[in-house]
Amino acid sequence: MRFPLPSRLWVLSFLTASTVQAADLTSQSSVPLGTASSVPAPVYIDQRQGNTELLMQVQQLQTEMQALRDQLEQQGQVIRQLQKDSRDRYIDVDRRLLSVSSDVNTLKKGRVAAPEANTTSAGGINNSAVSTPVSGSAKDAYQNAYALVRSKQFDQAITAYQAFIKNYPDSALLPNAYYWLGELYMVKNLTQEAERVFNSVVEQYPKSRKTPDARYKLGLVYARYGQQDKARKQMESVKSFHPDSTAAKLADQFLESTAK
Repeated sequence: MRFPLPSRLWVLSFLTASTVQAADLTSQSSVPLGTASSVPAPVYIDQRQGNTELLMQVQQLQTEMQALRDQLEQQGQVIRQLQKDSRDRYIDVDRRLLSVSSDVNTLKKGRVAAPEANTTSAGGINNSAVSTPVSGSAKDAYQNAYALVRSKQFDQAITAYQAFIKNYPDSALLPNAYYWLGELYMVKNLTQEAERVFNSVVEQYPKSRKTPDARYKLGLVYARYGQQDKARKQMESVKSFHPDSTAAKLADQFLESTAK
């Protein structure tokens, strides 16, 4: 059966529209039920704030690490200084142990040169410029105390020298005992006690051969107190009163090392 031309055009348009609708339905049927028909636009997170916070945390950690490094360096300096001080003290003790050997040799001969001052000490000894015999018991007590120093039994040596000073107040070895007691106090870091006995040597036995060393040690005592000006003044007095002594050379080294 033949249709007129307008009718055919209408039918063709109807079929075309139906085909398009069928295609749309087919496309829609591929989407699961309950799912939106359109894909949502992606959500972009602003990462700039997160990066800033991360950078701040890194900077804070770097600051804390630097602070720890500074603390470690300071502690290292303190430890190195303590080690140096301890080493210097023991070197000084060893040096003075060698110097005391002459005392022992003199003791073996049974006599020791008394201090040359013409004053009387607090212990009652007359400091005349003559050789004074040393009693056997005093000599033994002094040698026993010295042996304890040599063996680095410092606590026992302190007790031994204290006993010697108490038991033999008239001995010509008294300034030596005072001096070595001061040395032992320095080793034990009993600075005030060391100052007291070194002063005893300087004031009571100004002509003793231990006086230059005792005067020098007083300078070190003041340095430990942090009284640098007083320490330097004391070292100058060592050079002034005892210019040819070993203590004067040590005092000069101290002045050079602490020069501003």
